[in-house]
Amino acid sequence: MDISRRGILGGLGAACAVGAVGFAGATTVSDGESVPGLLGDGPGPTDGGAGSTDGAGGGTDGSGTGSVAVDPDAPFVARLTGDDDTDRRLFDASDLDRVEGVFTENDEYLVYAALSDAGIESFRSRLEDAGATDDPAAFVVSMTLDGTEVRRVELDRETVDALTDSEWGGVLTFPFGEESVARSVYDRLADN
Repeated sequence: MDISRRGILGGLGAACAVGAVGFAGATTVSDGESVPGLLGDGPGPTDGGAGSTDGAGGGTDGSGTGSVAVDPDAPFVARLTGDDDTDRRLFDASDLDRVEGVFTENDEYLVYAALSDAGIESFRSRLEDAGATDDPAAFVVSMTLDGTEVRRVELDRETVDALTDSEWGGVLTFPFGEESVARSVYDRLADN
């Protein structure tokens, strides 16, 4: 995909190993237009045969399902930690509105999530209040599910600029190296 403001905007940085093999890749920030159906009821990503292998979030034939509401009580939390001992919530399930997944792309398993309007504002305020907009490289985002870290990514200037850009629509892409981890994140976030 082309990197642009209206498409994929950047990454949350290079992922670090978090105690398990297969968490390579970068988390991507998107405005939603590159993820058809995420903010509505239409079909999900269908190019390149994207889809889960079990059909729960879309089939390997490319027939994805639409996004679903997020369970605001799901035990998914992203914390912002900094070199200056900053440790605060960046967002959690209550800040999210919709989730869609699991899709395969380039040997990674993707889960897409859209922040609510209030979630976008809180997200940006928390980045700024922590000082991440001034010195992004000093911060890491740690995402946990049921208290277990499932993603750890480093911030950079390009990513923070994309996250605070007024044109960003609040859609985040979480790539995982293991389908079971991506499936667990999706299943816990989806309000089924």
